[in-house]
Amino acid sequence: MLTKPGRTQDLRVRRTRHLLQQEFWKLLEEKSFQSITVQDITERAMVNRATFYDHFADKYALLQFSISEWFKETLQSRLPEDFKGSPQNLQHVILTACEFLSRLRRHCLPRDAQILPLVQTTITESMARILLEWIREARTDKPANGVSPELAATVASWAIYGAAFHWSQQERQEPAEAFSLRVLPIITASLGRHASFANP
Repeated sequence: MLTKPGRTQDLRVRRTRHLLQQEFWKLLEEKSFQSITVQDITERAMVNRATFYDHFADKYALLQFSISEWFKETLQSRLPEDFKGSPQNLQHVILTACEFLSRLRRHCLPRDAQILPLVQTTITESMARILLEWIREARTDKPANGVSPELAATVASWAIYGAAFHWSQQERQEPAEAFSLRVLPIITASLGRHASFANP
């Protein structure tokens, strides 16, 4: 049976992006983001520059894609395939943010503090999408005290990021599991009435 051209092309796109992403992370372990060039990435991935630009506008676009994919994969490894809003799953999101930032700090943040704003934006947007989906599944689309579901999800995602960043910066860290449980009521409270989905 022949594979459809569209499917073959889609698989090729995914493989190429994965390869570029993989070699990019290896480079980040060796040198600073600012010193990495597109040429460095393409040489390591053994693809030409034209192929790189077919997928990404520049190394910043690759960085954003890589962070987003890495965070998504980390979260998916913790949650069931069809996960819904619950206290346990909200805690998993907090725990994932903690562990993700800790890993990122070990990989590149000490020498690449200038990429922190992009990290913040990418991770908070990813979490906000998840929280907004949970709010909508709980059918709490009406504004609560004038706060729209979109705003509630955005505020909560930044609260999670702030808590996770604080935890990742501590020299003597308490276990991530214990910390995520400790901040869970704070995050739930930040969702206000929209947090009805988080009640057992």
